[in-house]
Amino acid sequence: GFDCSGFIYYVFNEAGYSISRTNTEGYYSQAKSVSSPVPGDLVFFENTYKAGISHMGIYLGNGEFIHASDSGVVVTKLNNTYWAPKFVGYKRF
Repeated sequence: GFDCSGFIYYVFNEAGYSISRTNTEGYYSQAKSVSSPVPGDLVFFENTYKAGISHMGIYLGNGEFIHASDSGVVVTKLNNTYWAPKFVGYKRF
């Protein structure tokens, strides 16, 4: 299985983008903020299983993102009652 940052590493490398393996906080610090997200941008969340930046996924468009969860890789709405209050922003490599 994947954790969220392992999923990002796998997807980006499979798509031909050579990124190093790091944790969610590492990807957050490496990526640049964007105000108008497009599919493929990263989405970041805080205060999920620990304080601070703690989860990430890939924006799919139409208010949805794909990410690794406890139940596997899933597509979720950003306005989901769990994720919406934890949303930090969009970023791009």
